[in-house]
Amino acid sequence: MFTFLLLAISVQVPPGTLPALGLHPQYPHYFQSPDGKPLLLIGDYTWGTFSDLDFDYKAQFDALKTRGLNLARVWLWWGCEQFPKPDDQLHLEPFLRPGPGKAGDGRPRYDLASYNPAFFDRLRDLCAAARERGLFLQLITVDAWMLKHAHLWKLHAFHRDNNVNGVDGDPRHTGAGIDGQQGFCSLGNPRALEFQKAYLRKLADAVNEFENILFEIANENYYSAEWERRLCEFIRECERSRPRRHVLMPLDLLSHSSVVQKWDPKIIHGALLEKRSLRRPLIFDTDWTIHKNDDDIRKAMWTAVLSGGHFNYMDDSLEFRARPAPDQRANLHRQIGHLAEFMKPLKPWEMQPDDALVKSGDAFALASATELAAYLPGGGSVKLEVKGLEGPLRARWFNPREGRYGETITVDRGQEREFKAPEGGDWALLLERRN
Repeated sequence: MFTFLLLAISVQVPPGTLPALGLHPQYPHYFQSPDGKPLLLIGDYTWGTFSDLDFDYKAQFDALKTRGLNLARVWLWWGCEQFPKPDDQLHLEPFLRPGPGKAGDGRPRYDLASYNPAFFDRLRDLCAAARERGLFLQLITVDAWMLKHAHLWKLHAFHRDNNVNGVDGDPRHTGAGIDGQQGFCSLGNPRALEFQKAYLRKLADAVNEFENILFEIANENYYSAEWERRLCEFIRECERSRPRRHVLMPLDLLSHSSVVQKWDPKIIHGALLEKRSLRRPLIFDTDWTIHKNDDDIRKAMWTAVLSGGHFNYMDDSLEFRARPAPDQRANLHRQIGHLAEFMKPLKPWEMQPDDALVKSGDAFALASATELAAYLPGGGSVKLEVKGLEGPLRARWFNPREGRYGETITVDRGQEREFKAPEGGDWALLLERRN
């Protein structure tokens, strides 16, 4: 009788060798997918995707995939377990609350050195669910919006009364967490910084296996840019010994408040063209106000993408909870999908936004040697220079409200060509080489 001993061999992967979402080296205004291809991101997201325990993120991701979208922005840690009414959703926290003593919400105080396994289990499941559906996640590690509200700061885990670790996120007693010198978002509070780094290290370790994520350090940190940048550098240092290295905001990307925060198409177009000199992807993210006018939102997103940017919509109508709710913005949701559909066969990374192509009319044009896409926010007529396009050419109008193409138009070779939209409203126009 022979006894065989099976040895488990552990294969060590060299640091930084596994693929992940990145910045494309050849096309700096676009991302690089984990398989090395250029990538345009178009997304739709809401606040409670991860943090609200009754939120079904798998159903949300299914809906995004069905509409052809590929991005969702996700808040991980708000700072407290529950906001006061009326916004009293229960949040999943990264820290356990064993006490002793009571916090400002009447529950046991936080132990910032003890992590909640349920938080990290749900986080890994979230990332896996997105990966299965071909989605990328922009993970917000810290929310800085709530710091400016005194009634919310009183509930924060880094408030002096709410943890057992002696951490005080407001040592100068300003009544909020916004002190950029010694407060929560500062480099002048070594004790708070120690626990923030420990949390980020734990977070980075938990999701390093996933190639479909990028990190956003803080939502709406207006208090210390250096603090935020230093934490980006800390994550980068943590990942030097890990298999994957991820994109970091704001180290690699501008924060959403730094790109453009207007609905006016001309302002959006101008801002994106002005910032192209930074040679990095520019995400037009609408997280600065909830806007109820679908027409304004549609015009803004089309302008952003055809100005060489990416689009991510802050959506208060996304409700995927235990009790199904009707889609309150179904029309807008379809129209975001229409934009993704229009862009899918194009190669925007090979195209350049160029105002010189528009000889008359109100339009924004994105073009390469083989295709030109133009958006007319007010419809009407546009005269375009077509001599740079390799022919023979065809043109088709696309209705961004209904998601359909019109009849094919044969385009004669020449210097310029005038096109008139089929009817009122905004329109997109696609010129491409005729087969």
